[in-house]
Amino acid sequence: MDTNNFDQLLIFLLQGFIVAFLILLLFRLRTKTGLGLLFTTLGLFQFLQVFLASTLYFKISDTLIISPGSSVLFSATLFVILLIYIKEDAITTRKLIHALIITNIVLCFLLIAFRINIEGANSYNTFNISTAFFRTNIFVLLMGTFILYLDSLLIIFLLEYTSKYISNLFFRILITMSLVLSFDAVFFSIGSFWYFDNLETLLLSGLFSKNFMALFYSILFTLYLVYIEKEKLRSSYVNFKDIFHSLTYKQKFEVAEKAVQLSQSRYHVLTNLVPVGIFMTNVKGETTFVNPKWCSITGISQEQALQDGWLNVVHPDDRDKLRSDWYKAASKREVSDAEYRFLKPDGSITWVLGQAIPEYNESKQIIGYVGTITDITTIKLYELELSRLKDKAEESDRLKSAFLTNMSHEIRTPMNGILGLAELLNEPKLSGNEQQLYLELIKESGARMLDIINDIIDISRIATDQVKISTQSVNINDQTENLFILFKPQANKKNITLSRSDGLFEKDAIITTDKQKLNAILTNLVKNAIKYTDHGSIEFGYKKVQKTLQFYVKDTGIGIAQDRQEAIFDRFVQADLESRHAIEGAGIGLSIAKAYVEMLNGRIWLESIENKGTTFYFTIPYI
Repeated sequence: MDTNNFDQLLIFLLQGFIVAFLILLLFRLRTKTGLGLLFTTLGLFQFLQVFLASTLYFKISDTLIISPGSSVLFSATLFVILLIYIKEDAITTRKLIHALIITNIVLCFLLIAFRINIEGANSYNTFNISTAFFRTNIFVLLMGTFILYLDSLLIIFLLEYTSKYISNLFFRILITMSLVLSFDAVFFSIGSFWYFDNLETLLLSGLFSKNFMALFYSILFTLYLVYIEKEKLRSSYVNFKDIFHSLTYKQKFEVAEKAVQLSQSRYHVLTNLVPVGIFMTNVKGETTFVNPKWCSITGISQEQALQDGWLNVVHPDDRDKLRSDWYKAASKREVSDAEYRFLKPDGSITWVLGQAIPEYNESKQIIGYVGTITDITTIKLYELELSRLKDKAEESDRLKSAFLTNMSHEIRTPMNGILGLAELLNEPKLSGNEQQLYLELIKESGARMLDIINDIIDISRIATDQVKISTQSVNINDQTENLFILFKPQANKKNITLSRSDGLFEKDAIITTDKQKLNAILTNLVKNAIKYTDHGSIEFGYKKVQKTLQFYVKDTGIGIAQDRQEAIFDRFVQADLESRHAIEGAGIGLSIAKAYVEMLNGRIWLESIENKGTTFYFTIPYI
């Protein structure tokens, strides 16, 4: 090969590099300018290659001649179709193919119109252009349009097909485009130049030049996909009929992400049931998921919480330290614990106890964090109330000691349960049943803690005379029926028979009393009966005794020793603090019941035989 031919080859490569650079630059800018500029450029390529493919060839050697229009521009067009398919979607690819075909058809009509003009008697043909020029280009363009459509089908089909057997992206692209451009070179040369004397030279030159450009463009486009627009690409199996309906690489990547989400979907559904806020982050510590309870605690939506949005509602006095501690723990891949405040949009403040634990993949690499926030606002407010109650409780060392012992145990137990079970949820190999069990236990612990706190608040309000009587018409039979429905599942769970007995007909069962307090009294008594009864039965109901209604709750539980029957109505005292029968609870339910009964101008008492059972009675006026 002489010097001039070698120089021509370098110019040929430079043309290919400039075209590839322009295409990739416009494609890279699509997020800002859209694909319009790229599509317009491809339309211009169609115009140029029409004329160059049939008019201009460069001699590389004695047996090789190259058309820049066919080899450089047309090959680049097919690579753009490939790139759009990989990085965008099938719909956009179809739009591009249709746009190119329509552009070629429009050019055909324009060439026909120009030919008619030139053949006209009054035309002024300055450059003496022959009508044969237009006739040839029209034929070449029609042939090229048909082959372009076939090439587009082959690109998508071959890329998907090779993906089944070849994992390397470069070789998939190279093999796909080499086969497509070889097909194009053969059919375009034979279909367009079959009557040429040098058909064999054109055919061999086309095969060489287009396969050369396939290699050159494959290198450039692969480098772009690997280093400029990095994505992990996955393959799938498709049939030929699915060419325009199969998943593109972009869609496959999205499906891969959704597959991970689906593997966690049961976890996400279950998180909606727990009484604590749950959040997930990526490895950098940026929030990627929060459950509805988290949103309820903080007062913001899931969308507002993502990334670092949650920090916007953290109390300004806590924000800097929390941010610093959180990202410090995330950078060190450590467990994070914090107690801080959220300033809700409505101006209210919520105290939370937060914990985040690293989440690992199968390779023991940290892929993010899973954490919880527990609303401890009531506890914080209770701490203030506790200080006041403590001063008053000092009047009796026994009550003070019982209060501190019980509260320390009863509040920490469910709290430790919530935190411990939340940490267990981080185990990567948990089954769905195990996750369900842990979340149910978290829910039970949260409900238990809430019951304890509500009881403490109630007894505190009673002690400070903040509770007022609010009377209304109440249907006693409806109240007992509602309680029966409420506690029936709990009794069934312990294999206990639960029954009720109403002492009045419907028309006589309407009285005037405080509905809320009556319900609280019965609820505490029935709840206690279920708690301390392991087998047998529980019955509750009422009967009219002179001008009062006498209620009763009878169980076959552990019973109460004679010397403890008065003490159980004291605050913070259970029937037997020292025995094995002391069960979870603050020991203030009966003191609340007693206080409410007395507020309703009634009295409460009990009859009990140890290890046989207990019957609680109380009366309220029949008005």
